[in-house]
Amino acid sequence: MKDLAGLQADIYMSLFTFYTILTSARLRATSSTMSSAGLLISLLLFVTTTLAQEKGVVPEARCGASFAESHKPVQIQVNEDTDCTWYIDRPSNETTRVIFTILELNPGADCSQENITIFDEKYDVLGVLCPNAPRINVYESPGSVYIRVSTDSAARVRTAYFLYYSVTPENDIDCGGNLRGYSGTIASPNYPNRHPHFAFCLWHLEVPKNAKVKLSFSEIFIEIDPLCRFDFIALYDGPDTNSPVLDILCGRTVAELETTSNTLTLLFSADYANSYYGFSVDYSAIPQSNNSSLSCSGDSMTVILNPDYINGLGYNALDLTLIDPSCVAQSANPLVFEVPFSGCGTVKKVEDHLIYYTNTIHGRPGGGVITRRKELQFIVTCELDSDSTAEIMYMTTDDVIHDQQESGKYDVSLAFYHTQDFNSPVLDSPYLIDLNDTVYLQASVGSQDPDLTVFVDTCYTSPESNFQAPNYDLIRNGCTKDDTYNNFPSGSGYARFSFSAFRFLNAHTSVYLQCRVVICDINDPDSRCNKGCITRQRRDLNSKVWKTHAVLGPIRLKRHSESEASGSINEKKDEVIKTDQGSLYVVGISVLVVNVAILALVLLKYYRKEPTEYRYLPVATQ
Repeated sequence: MKDLAGLQADIYMSLFTFYTILTSARLRATSSTMSSAGLLISLLLFVTTTLAQEKGVVPEARCGASFAESHKPVQIQVNEDTDCTWYIDRPSNETTRVIFTILELNPGADCSQENITIFDEKYDVLGVLCPNAPRINVYESPGSVYIRVSTDSAARVRTAYFLYYSVTPENDIDCGGNLRGYSGTIASPNYPNRHPHFAFCLWHLEVPKNAKVKLSFSEIFIEIDPLCRFDFIALYDGPDTNSPVLDILCGRTVAELETTSNTLTLLFSADYANSYYGFSVDYSAIPQSNNSSLSCSGDSMTVILNPDYINGLGYNALDLTLIDPSCVAQSANPLVFEVPFSGCGTVKKVEDHLIYYTNTIHGRPGGGVITRRKELQFIVTCELDSDSTAEIMYMTTDDVIHDQQESGKYDVSLAFYHTQDFNSPVLDSPYLIDLNDTVYLQASVGSQDPDLTVFVDTCYTSPESNFQAPNYDLIRNGCTKDDTYNNFPSGSGYARFSFSAFRFLNAHTSVYLQCRVVICDINDPDSRCNKGCITRQRRDLNSKVWKTHAVLGPIRLKRHSESEASGSINEKKDEVIKTDQGSLYVVGISVLVVNVAILALVLLKYYRKEPTEYRYLPVATQ
């Protein structure tokens, strides 16, 4: 059964909703009157229905358990020197989703001494939760799942809460997705109606580079719980759920937040009871600085201006155009110009191995005889050398220059492919392979300019995502360092290469790959792309700003042996724990009865005060 705080929260929500109904009925009392008995019956049915939906959540009092239900919330509480395994027994043809929302381990413990390890039914590791891990963690795997908790000798109570359920066609909600743009709205499924049970939605939002995301929640109405264990909205300041957590929201509230980067991940999760109206949030791109930002992508520049700043200069979005006056802002709030590299008056220039794309945003005074507005210009340039991009923007008002400079790079993607024909990209992450399998990769620049090509200058690997030592070079400064590394012929906008899965996978669970990629004019015979291996310490072409890097991974072996974990799991697989839940049921129902009694007294007092001429009285009979 859910703990007392969560149970009281749901009873409170039920009573609050009933109070709203009662207030509405009182306002209509002059036209119709509801009997006291009818109100009490409605109240009892309403609250009893809510109570019937409650989740059974009590702390697991013993070490380990086995669960065969299709869904179940589990709250684990263990002490020091624990090594226990909980077994979730599910059919192999169903996907089991496990969602951790509370994780309280010993904060002073090392992960090797204290952790929660999640295994699939073949005993392969799905993940390891360390004491410093974020509290929200989600794992999915076909069939059964094992959860092993190991603690050190420090005397304290450790707590973890997770919900598991089988994902079936009936409860697999189609929601979430990848969003790119300047502004929009994200809402829970069925909003403004009740969201479905087992809703699990993941949105990845990206606004232009050198901007950040502003969020304004107009409504949040999901299950009330002080710890947000059951239904929640998790916000991550970055491209995925491994990014820093901005906030975790639940209950009945509103909120406003800003990211520090141009990407945001929003996760909405609901369990199997107490479905309310969900949420709605408006998002918009705002400049990283106070007034403006510029970013260069594969085939365009994106300029974001603060509308308040422009209004302070005496202009609005309708007053501004590019060199081609037919090219206007794509959005007024935020104020955004999408400046194509080809069109709208953009000028391309190639000079000394550099490629320039330049345009100007004009704000001209009105056509009247007298004007007090200054002529306004934003001059925007993307400057590309052989291996980086400089984004330069400055503003003039009546020829007075205000310098602003931004830095960025071309959009470069790095992707795994299944075979050397490079027709089928690998969509799974992590990428599971066998030792000594050939790994095929393609580096691509996101541009429609056919005169650009790509050169892989440096690629190195690491068992850690932060690329700390040890590292292993595949190629450096164009010079091959690994015997299995092989370059394929490059083409317009891409470069291809391969290597064999190697020694790191013998000693480490994962391998990550980082590459520095050079972008060149395909018609320039002296470009870096045509120079190959450079062994000199000082290179011919130095970046004015920074290199173009792409990171990919992890790569993992298909079979990762966990003999020790497997042994521990097999020992505990058949242990089934039955926990006494009666006491908390009694407390919950007692709270319900007390609340109903109080409302009954209020109702009786209210109806005794009503004028007698509005009541129906029994007629005496002989």
